[in-house]
Amino acid sequence: MALTLLLQELAERCGFVVAAVAHLNHRLRAAASGDEAFCREFAARAGLPIVIDAVDVQAYAAAERLSVEEAARRARYTFLHRAAADQGADRIAVGHTRDDQAETFLLKLIRGAGLSGLGGIYPRRGVIVRPLLDVARADLRAYLVGRSETWVEDESNEWVGNPRNRIRHRVLPELDLAYGGAARPSIARTAHLAREDGQWLDELGQRRLDELGVRAADGLEFDARALGSEPLPIRRRVLWLALKAVAGNREVGLEHVETALEVLAGECAGADLPGCRMELRRGKLVLRLSGQGWPRSDGNLGL
Repeated sequence: MALTLLLQELAERCGFVVAAVAHLNHRLRAAASGDEAFCREFAARAGLPIVIDAVDVQAYAAAERLSVEEAARRARYTFLHRAAADQGADRIAVGHTRDDQAETFLLKLIRGAGLSGLGGIYPRRGVIVRPLLDVARADLRAYLVGRSETWVEDESNEWVGNPRNRIRHRVLPELDLAYGGAARPSIARTAHLAREDGQWLDELGQRRLDELGVRAADGLEFDARALGSEPLPIRRRVLWLALKAVAGNREVGLEHVETALEVLAGECAGADLPGCRMELRRGKLVLRLSGQGWPRSDGNLGL
């Protein structure tokens, strides 16, 4: 809501048009229908068309063997891309804040992420933009109060059984006390620095993937000695990007990359990884696709 109002204020001055509002009903809460009605009323007051859809996220999560949070995220972004295409929009603005960034950084830190993961929420990924990523949640609420606007609170955000909510309601307040002030700005700044370093290493990893990888109809091959001579951070990124290239919609985690490093080093004969079988054969690291062929490219595979 605050995002839409701010974008409308900036639109003429900055030379863009707010095309529409989009809302996805996840069917997870009893109050979800009320949220939908609130969004319809707000869009009408703002003079904007609204695109609304609903997804049974619980059923989707069960069918795809995903957490509810991950299923909701995937369903939401699939819907937003479809809504943008329907409205002829070339950007999708979402309302993540500096508080969301700090929470995400801590979640990634606890899970043992590398620099790219510790970069947290990215300001832009493809057509997705996050204009409020440096703005505090409290400042947005103050902005709405100043405009005499009301908003809807998601009551599920109070449930501390969710890891993000535990960080929001328990961990961050304790960090504020230990730090002697608001810790969120410093955490978000660290995420920004990690993201810059991680992006540079990812770009270098992509270049080395393009240079070292040989693409075939049934997978990828690398000269094992050449890849093994790369510095470990680059080696790890080349393997991560290669696995992402063949994995399709499957998740590629750090454990998969570590297994790939073991295969490359000859510590195990081979491994079944997302989307492929990886083996060391006569000096070649070979990734053979386990599906019907290459997943549809996202335009950034190189090779």
